[in-house]
Amino acid sequence: MVDDTPWLALVVGNSRLHWGSFAGAQWLGGWHTPHLTSAQGHALMTQGFTPQTWTSLAAARPELDEPELPPMMADFPELWLASVVQAQGDVWRTYAQSRVVRADQVPLGHGYPTLGVDRALALVGAGETYGWPVLVVDGGTALTLTAGAEQRLVGGAILPGVRSQFRALHDYTDGLPLLSYDLAHLPPRWATSTAEAMTSGILYSQLAGLRDFITDWWQGYGQGQRAGRVVFTGGDGPALASALTRQNPAWATSIRVDPDLMFWGLRVCRQRQTQQ
Repeated sequence: MVDDTPWLALVVGNSRLHWGSFAGAQWLGGWHTPHLTSAQGHALMTQGFTPQTWTSLAAARPELDEPELPPMMADFPELWLASVVQAQGDVWRTYAQSRVVRADQVPLGHGYPTLGVDRALALVGAGETYGWPVLVVDGGTALTLTAGAEQRLVGGAILPGVRSQFRALHDYTDGLPLLSYDLAHLPPRWATSTAEAMTSGILYSQLAGLRDFITDWWQGYGQGQRAGRVVFTGGDGPALASALTRQNPAWATSIRVDPDLMFWGLRVCRQRQTQQ
């Protein structure tokens, strides 16, 4: 029997909510919102996540885009939830149809107690979609690298994301401005202004660090059918991948970009749990 049950996936990130819509295993679409207040979350849940409720929320908050919910999405769908922010995650746990997924429930071997559920989901989503071994580079508030082989965690690294590094220079030094950045147009490496020097230091060191980690990954998993895949995800993921492949054109065929890895991981978790 084919499962076409409508359900929502929600990953609570450090700065945004990531939403996905499914019918069984079929992907219907995704969107992102800022964190919502308890009252706004309560309105969505008590009214069954209907398009009308999203419309009213968007009208009240100009920064909140109204998602185009698929027409086949039923009212009061299952909500499969993973959260890295406890207070925001607690908002959605009161929904009767919610199914909370913890890191230790993600089918990934060799994890450790403090492994973030977002990293575990993205790694399993990448491995199940593109094959193992795989390295996931998530360019979010934190830049994380998470590697796995044979559905087991190999290891990884965490450092401040690009935006967080610019924010840190502004917040913790006297007189340095808060800058925007554009990874599509890298500054001169040897800068002659403070703004360009900040941008050069952050962007080139970020890219150099990624090159070093990816090169080391391929040295360990780079042969034949076991060649290690590399998949970028997260808000800055596409721009980081593009900048790297401009610097290293031969990498263009070896690096993928997929913004929805965490949703693929939640889909795996739902399939495993509903089959038990």
